Order: sequence, then C-alpha cells, then structure tokens
Amino acid sequence: MRRLRTVFFGSSAFAVPSLTAAAREHDVVAVYTQADKPAGRGLRLTPTPVKVAAQTAGLPVFTPEKLDPQFSASVAARKPDVLIAASYGKILPRDLLSVPALAALNIHPSLLPAYRGATPIQAALRDGLTTTGLTIIWMSPQMDAGDIALAERVSIAPDDDFQTLHDRLAQIGAELLVRALSELARGSLARVPQDPSAATYTRPITKEETRLRLDDAPSAANLVRALSPRPAAWLELGGRRIKVLRARAEDVKQPTGAPGSVLSLEGDGPLIACAAGALRLLRVVPEGKPPMSGAEFARSLR
Repeated sequence: MRRLRTVFFGSSAFAVPSLTAAAREHDVVAVYTQADKPAGRGLRLTPTPVKVAAQTAGLPVFTPEKLDPQFSASVAARKPDVLIAASYGKILPRDLLSVPALAALNIHPSLLPAYRGATPIQAALRDGLTTTGLTIIWMSPQMDAGDIALAERVSIAPDDDFQTLHDRLAQIGAELLVRALSELARGSLARVPQDPSAATYTRPITKEETRLRLDDAPSAANLVRALSPRPAAWLELGGRRIKVLRARAEDVKQPTGAPGSVLSLEGDGPLIACAAGALRLLRVVPEGKPPMSGAEFARSLR
C-alpha cells in the first residue's frame, strides 16, 4: 500500500490513537497542536496529550499561534497527500483545506449529521442514547458539515460514562482512520453528502450546566455519566459541594422530601430526592476530600 505524506492536527487524548495509527501506516511529516496551557493546582504549563505522543514517537510537532495564509503556505511546503484533524480545538481555514493533494479528513465522535460541534460524546450520554458512532468526513469550511467518507455505529453500555465511551470511540476512530487512508490511497474513498435538515448541534459545557437540577432522576443520572470524571456534575448537601462521579436513578413513588433532600443513608449510597424519582449517589468527591464510595460518604453523613 502506498504510504501517504500526512499532516496531523490534534490536541486532546481523543486524537492520540489516531496519530499513533497514522504514524504506523503512513509518513507523518508534521504534527500541529495547541500551545502548552496552565494545568493543575500549581498552574504548571502542560503540553497537550498529542504533543507528548508526537515527541515520544520522534515526530516533528509545532504549536502555531495563528492559522493565517503564511501558515497555510508553510504546510503546503511540506507537500502533504492528506491532512487529518481530530479534536484539534480550532477551525481550520478554507485555504488550508485545499493544501493536501488528496484530502483533508476529520474524525468526529458521533454519527453525523447528529451532534455536530464540541461535545458530542457528552451530549449522547446526557440524552440517554443507547448508540452513538464515529464518522470520518471530508472537511469543509462549515463545522462538521463535510461529506461522509466512513461511519461506524457504536453501542453505549448502561454503565458507560464519558471516560469509558471516549476511550472506546478514540480507538474505533483510529481503526476507521486506517481504513479511510487505505481507501484514499487506492482512490476509492466514498463521499456521501450529509443531510443538513437532520443536523443537530452541541456546544461547550458551561459551569452552570454541571449542576444537578434534580428535576427527574434518570436525567440527573445521565448528566452524571456525561460529565464523569471531569468536570463532574455536582450538588450541594449540608452546605457542601459534592461532585458526583457515579449515580443510579431509582423509582420512589412518593418522595418524602424536597428535591435535594436525603431520603435514606442505607445501602450503597445516599438516596437523594428528585422531583420525580430519586438519585442514589454511588461514587462522590466531597469538597476538600478524595473520591469515595457512596457507602463511605453515607457513613460520614451519619
């Protein structure tokens, strides 16, 4: 199989398996990622997971400040056959998409045109879906609107949270990318236009949206899954903020308290009243404390 000259754009951990797969099967001539950012309590400058992976693999890696025409010209000078983007964090400009000889491809963790945008994995979990997917698209100037090259449906398990689903989709994305590049090299990669009337959109999650509303238990449990382990959904109990990493919705025909009140401290975690049903807290992070099981937390409340 012909080895393609590849330029890779990516930043988060989601992109790392795809970068590794591309470097194994083809010639990655440059990797572009976001600049180091402050992280942790000490706000230490920290490289992106893609930068770490590229440096470990001995690949040339760069952190451009601007994706301007001069930058596009510098990418063109590398004479790439294909440009790949996965969770880069910036929209690639139109002139850059025309640089590669064969294609500019994007790896997106949903079944497009559903869940375009920044948070498709979280949105699928929040909405209680039982299936999602992975799509490779030919990039266009509009966000996640390009023609579909390949897509694969992926089941969501009842106990999946953001981390487990993210990691599974990242691996499937890498496998699908290898297949797409193989078909691209043979000149047989499909181009199927998306149906714009079926498009739905996601956006970055705000701090306010991480608070558990407790309107109904299943929706609260789904939000916990969507935000675990980071940034984590939270609620207040006894004046303390409690991050919830795992929870279970339970039927309670007649809650004996207002939403947010503790109905029981028995079993495998506190049972919290919702307007409809109740939420069992199974793993939590109390303010100023390490993560603990729901049963341990219940004992501390007693």
